[in-house]
Amino acid sequence: MQMNVTSNVSTVAKALDAFGKNQIPFAMSQSLNDAAFAVRKDTIERGWPSDITMRNRTFMSAMLMPIRGNNRATKRRLTAIVQNHPSGPRHRDYLQRLATGGQKIPRGSNLAIPGKDIRLRARGGVTKANRPRNILGRKNVFRVKLKSGQDAIVRRATKQRYPLQMLYILEPSGFVRKQFDFYDDANATVRRVIAKSFDKRFKAAKRSARR
Repeated sequence: MQMNVTSNVSTVAKALDAFGKNQIPFAMSQSLNDAAFAVRKDTIERGWPSDITMRNRTFMSAMLMPIRGNNRATKRRLTAIVQNHPSGPRHRDYLQRLATGGQKIPRGSNLAIPGKDIRLRARGGVTKANRPRNILGRKNVFRVKLKSGQDAIVRRATKQRYPLQMLYILEPSGFVRKQFDFYDDANATVRRVIAKSFDKRFKAAKRSARR
């Protein structure tokens, strides 16, 4: 999940004198960073909490990379980037699917969807011990085909044959609907912030520069 905030200053520069042209890249880089900071802050504090049922309140602040290093605009590189961590344990493909919608393909032969009788953590998801591969090794837990033809992982909770506890529904794939308006919200934030910020930053740059 990534959004680039870029600028082309050539059109504006044509209307300014040499002094003004020298200040534009610096002021624009600061404005782009202001917009990127605003997008990140708004996503963490308003966008994600309003769109998604939150179980872990620190999740999105940990997922979005800080606006620094290569994500920060400079006067020679007028691009600021707001993105989730692209690799390592914080990489999450499902953020992109939540933001755009799309097909979810399982890593193995089936997609395991938690059933009503699987215990979830308070912050969401299942523990490692309760993942399908691990739970299938337990007593009275087995895979079965339901009367509907649906494959499932169930548990026999008593000595009786029924009832069975529904742990996982198994599907060959699944569709994730769009739930997280990251791109629409970010575009609106950039439009709101960048013009106001550039006016302030450009005036400050002209005041502090040496002719």
